[in-house]
Amino acid sequence: MGNTSRTHILLVILLVLVIVLLVVNQGSPWFSSSPKESEFDLVREAWQVIVNDYVNSDDIDLSKLSQGAIKGMIEALDDPYSAYFNVEQYKLSEYSLEGSFGGIGVEISYTSEGQLRIIAPIVGTPAYAAGIMPGDVIVAIDGEPTAGMDMVEAVMKVRGEIGEQVTLSILHAGEEIPEDYTITREKIELSSVISKMLADNIAHIEISYFSSRTGSEMVAALEDIAVNDVKGVILDLRNNPGGVLTSAVTVASQFLEEGAVTYVIYGDGHEEPWNVEEGGLVPDLPLAVLVNGNSASASEVVAGALQDHSRGIIIGNQTYGKGVVNQFAQLTDGSAIYITTARWFTPDKHQIEGEGITPDEIVNITQDDVIQGKDPQLERAIAYIDDQV
Repeated sequence: MGNTSRTHILLVILLVLVIVLLVVNQGSPWFSSSPKESEFDLVREAWQVIVNDYVNSDDIDLSKLSQGAIKGMIEALDDPYSAYFNVEQYKLSEYSLEGSFGGIGVEISYTSEGQLRIIAPIVGTPAYAAGIMPGDVIVAIDGEPTAGMDMVEAVMKVRGEIGEQVTLSILHAGEEIPEDYTITREKIELSSVISKMLADNIAHIEISYFSSRTGSEMVAALEDIAVNDVKGVILDLRNNPGGVLTSAVTVASQFLEEGAVTYVIYGDGHEEPWNVEEGGLVPDLPLAVLVNGNSASASEVVAGALQDHSRGIIIGNQTYGKGVVNQFAQLTDGSAIYITTARWFTPDKHQIEGEGITPDEIVNITQDDVIQGKDPQLERAIAYIDDQV
């Protein structure tokens, strides 16, 4: 399913994988057209041939046959973001929206070479404790090779019932032989916003991903720092794979007064602005935003909005470039189609998909920096806030 195309990130988290779930409106543009009767002729014809002429026709599971037909339509789109979720998979995915799920706590994506890559283990989760590292490649899941496996299938295999184990065959960077990690799934229940005060009363607010609770968590964090004589805010979106768009809009709105946060543009050219919410708590406080190559999706929406509104400075590395809108359409049997419906653009109509957000200042972190415990990107953000004051 297009695994050899350019790098694509998983929509689910953790993933956390998080994923971007908006309420599907049957009157929305992407459901407005009705297929012609003739377009189903071949489908009906093939169905009848199978049901009537297959040698074991009495043993055919019509439910599985229907699911196979749906999967085939999704695969024909050649879109790595779109997928079919059976009933169990769809129920499992819903937990991510609330910031909790059964899993090991990794964020994953596909590389342009078709490899399933770890973006980052989430701090405090089983994957983090096991020693899984950013950049690790998952060669197999429970002995099943990941080559040719679509991302949603891979995520669902990694996630599962709390207390059960999953074995990942991991290939570390620079090594040739994968190593097996057997990890027990736990309830991954995370606060997506972590706030702390740095020296000189600079607030460092890190968002690990965007769940349905992130907006309210962000407001609470800003209200907490408001009681202090805060000089500025460093918004850390590094290694943030994205998530729920409405939460991203709420976060960006805390730093803006008016205008669009993002534009959703559909395939027919129809545009829908997602505007700044009223009542932003810190529209004038000095602001620095940190991003890197693993900042994707909703985190790119926030960074792009703040950049186009000239709100503070974006520091770090080019972001991932995942700028498509995906929605669940639940089917009558409880299963669902997760489908790409539109693309996100920044307020100035800059395309995010395949492009990403270019920081105002490129600041790299070397391996030596990591070994020595240094963070040049954070240091530059602190210096910027000091300069503004």
